[in-house]
Amino acid sequence: MAYAAPSWTQIIAHRGDSASAPENTVAAIESAIALQVDMVEVDIRLTGDGVAVLMHEETVDFTTSGTGLVTDFSWDEIRNLDAGSWRGPEFSGETVRSLDEILRLTSDRVALNLDIRTPDAAEPTAQAISSAGLESRTVISGCTAADVEAVRDAATGVSALLNVDDLLEGIDPDVALSVVHESVEIAVEVGGIAINVPHALVTTELVEHAHDAGIGLWTFTVDETDRFVALMELGADSITTNWPERMVPLVTDRIKSFEVNRR
Repeated sequence: MAYAAPSWTQIIAHRGDSASAPENTVAAIESAIALQVDMVEVDIRLTGDGVAVLMHEETVDFTTSGTGLVTDFSWDEIRNLDAGSWRGPEFSGETVRSLDEILRLTSDRVALNLDIRTPDAAEPTAQAISSAGLESRTVISGCTAADVEAVRDAATGVSALLNVDDLLEGIDPDVALSVVHESVEIAVEVGGIAINVPHALVTTELVEHAHDAGIGLWTFTVDETDRFVALMELGADSITTNWPERMVPLVTDRIKSFEVNRR
């Protein structure tokens, strides 16, 4: 069963609760869960021996005690790096985690958005979701059209978002919005459940276009409360933020308001 977004605008915690804890770690994920977000986003790369791990950058230099490309490490090597001390001594002991570990940790606690950082991560990520039986609680993002097709071919029922980043690369800003509108039809053609769009490009017309085509409009990365509220009012289905603690009350208040108005 494919993933279905809730009826309200869902909050996605970017790399976990990355405002309060080191990104892509258990500490950040646990903090996001405690805040009662709808979904946690983490980044996926493959080690040199093909294990899917949580890491945003192509090197481990920025967020661990090691140096070098992620692909220079085996799983046994990378799992022993300190992935928390860069944010403070209180996070010492946080380690690089595998996708399989995180799927087990969160399976019945929060939905996951797995942002693949390289095309070779699409197939193993989809297969890991399928093996864990978590198709209804997980999506894959960071996908080009080819990546969405790879996910579809690798595992039945695993959901993928079409990210528009590659379509916008080198594009004149004046035509960016028309390119994003074109991405709606591309997503439908390859089987994406939604387009994932930089929030500056979200308009009422784009949201309606996506919904009329039968797919969702997901957007990122929004840290200003005024913009978050505006995107909810535009009808965005999902909003990714580095500051879930600021945004959860906004969605809660909006849901309560709708409930009161229904009475």
